[in-house]
Amino acid sequence: MGLTQLQSLIATAFDRQHALLTSSGSFALITALNASQAPKGSSVIMPASCCPIVLFAIQMAGYNVILADVSLCSLSMEVTNIEAVFNDSVSVIVAVHGYGHYCKIDEIAKFAKHNNITLIEDACLSYGSTYKGKPLGSFGDFSILSFGYDKPIDNQYGGAVLTSSKCLFERAKMFLNENKMAQFSDVKQIEKLNDCFLNLKKQMQVRKKNVDYLQNYITNSLFVKARFDTEVTYWRYPLLIKNRTHFLAKAKENGMIFTKHYKSLGELQTNGHYPNASLIDDQIINLFVRPETPQEQLTNMVMFINDYQDK
Repeated sequence: MGLTQLQSLIATAFDRQHALLTSSGSFALITALNASQAPKGSSVIMPASCCPIVLFAIQMAGYNVILADVSLCSLSMEVTNIEAVFNDSVSVIVAVHGYGHYCKIDEIAKFAKHNNITLIEDACLSYGSTYKGKPLGSFGDFSILSFGYDKPIDNQYGGAVLTSSKCLFERAKMFLNENKMAQFSDVKQIEKLNDCFLNLKKQMQVRKKNVDYLQNYITNSLFVKARFDTEVTYWRYPLLIKNRTHFLAKAKENGMIFTKHYKSLGELQTNGHYPNASLIDDQIINLFVRPETPQEQLTNMVMFINDYQDK
C-alpha cells in the first residue's frame, strides 16, 4: 500500500474523484482555502460553536472570519444562520457538522452555488456517518477530514482534503508540493491508516451502539438531549444542563468524567451576538462514546445522570 493507493481508497470511500493526504485536519483546511483561490483578506463564514482550531486555520491562511450562530436542533450552522451574517466580502463558507451531527449540507451547498462562493465541508468529527444516504465528506467543492486525537479515526496524525474537481485537485496538489509543513510526510503511517479505513464501518457501528444506549436510557428531565435520528453518530454525546457547574462538581466528587466542548467562539470576537452558541457554551456536557468506551463506563454515566438532582 502506497500513498497514491491510500488516497484513491479514501476518495472512493467518500464518493469523491480525488483525495490528498495532509499532515493534519488544520492543514487540510488551509490547503482547501488556498486551492479555492478566494482573494486573501476576504471573509470566510464558519459556525460560532466548534473547535477553535478551525478559526485559527482560516486566519493562518490569510482570511477574515465571520461567525454565524448555530441551530440548537443540529448544534450546527444552517442556512438561516449564514444568511443572517452574509455580505459581499464573503468568498467561502466552512460548514461544520457540529459534534458529529450533520448540518443540512445540501441546503448550504445550494446557497453557496447561488451566491457563487466556495463551500468547504468540515467532516472532521462526523465522517463515517451519512446524510440522506450520502457519506458525510462527499459534499461541497472541498471536504476535509482529520485523523488526529479523538476523531473517528484516532491516528494522532494526518488529515485529508477531498474534491471531485480536477482543477481544484491540481491547485491543492500544487499548494502541498510547495508547503512541506502541510504534507503527509510520515510514510510509516500509511499502512496503519489503511487498516483504520478498512475498519471504519465496524468502528462506527460500535460508536452508534454507544450513542443509541445513551439516547435510550438517559431519562432525567433536567437534561436536554440533542436531536437524534438513525443517521446521527455523535463524536461525543451532547447534553444540555442549566446548572452545569453544580453537576460537574458533583461528577468530580464521584469520580465521573464529562467534558464541556465547545466554548462560543464569540468570546474571541467582540463584534457579534451568538445566543445559541453562548447557551451551548454555558450548558453543554459531552459523554464519551468511542468504540473503546467500556459498557461499564456508559452504564455508570447513565446511572449518575438519572440519579442527579439539582440541589
